[in-house]
Amino acid sequence: MIATAYGLAFGGLLLFGGRAADLLGRRRTLMAGLAIFTAASLACGLATSDPFLIAARALQGIGAAFMLPAALSVVMNMFGEGAERNKALGIWGGLGAGGATVGLIAGGLLTRYAGWQYIFYLNVPIGAVALALVPRVVPESRRASVRRRFDLAGAVTGTGGLVLLVDAISQAPQYGWGATRTITIVATAVALLATFLAIESRVEEPILPLSIFRARALAGANLAGLLLVGSFYAFLFVGTLYMQEVLHYSALQTGLAWLVASLTSIALAGPSQLLVTRVGPKIVMATGLSLISAGIIWATQAPVQGHFLADLAGPMTVAGAGTAFSFIPISIAALAGIKERQAGLASRAC
Repeated sequence: MIATAYGLAFGGLLLFGGRAADLLGRRRTLMAGLAIFTAASLACGLATSDPFLIAARALQGIGAAFMLPAALSVVMNMFGEGAERNKALGIWGGLGAGGATVGLIAGGLLTRYAGWQYIFYLNVPIGAVALALVPRVVPESRRASVRRRFDLAGAVTGTGGLVLLVDAISQAPQYGWGATRTITIVATAVALLATFLAIESRVEEPILPLSIFRARALAGANLAGLLLVGSFYAFLFVGTLYMQEVLHYSALQTGLAWLVASLTSIALAGPSQLLVTRVGPKIVMATGLSLISAGIIWATQAPVQGHFLADLAGPMTVAGAGTAFSFIPISIAALAGIKERQAGLASRAC
């Protein structure tokens, strides 16, 4: 439930956060998300009970839901479409992979030598530094509109539907896909999302303009992003369980093992954006997703008593290369041809 609380808040409010960035200002929304995430991280570290920790993790998810789409829409608005933006997104992807690498290793070290609380404490000074730097380096931008009406009905039904859907999917392995609880929550989520779509097709200022899906590049990027997250992050989760529960790796050893995938992704971030600039995102994206699939299939052949060099290093390297050749073209394709006033909304696909 501790992990689920974060996912529920993040997945449910991502749409809301992206639209808030467009309407209220990208820098302002980014700083608000950073502040919430940093404060929630401190609360997680100070938690003395499970309910308190679960609530703090949910607050972290809320902060991330505002922070991430605002940050990427800032990149979109600071760099023009083409080679300049592709290079910026390549750096974005490299930094993301580097941050994941540092997080895995630091998390293992802190868990082993200091305590799990320090995993959350680590976010506090980083967040404080980011909050100090953002006003100095990030220009403010928001949707240029005299009337900035907020679609409350759309926000409530859309967020409610997404939260329930994420909850049903995350809890289904525990309760069963055919359980009354799961079926009821899924049915309620579908009803809310159907209501949300009906509202969005009629209101003057929708939180999700349905016309945005007429952009084929954005629709394709959303689908590819779903496949990317559903494949690689499942591999990350199951691979971590395999190493810790079957091979009996420590948290630090597991973090060091995933370093292979992260370093490969960092090394190929630059070539990925160059290829997208030259041949377009489709071929690069397809190559990346194929590499992730190949890496996962290869990893399924690992025996119970496996060894890192013989059974895991190869699949992790291939899958890591796939993330570089899929995440970056997905980001570029999602933002291609999108108007400035919809930057935050489009950034949710990335």
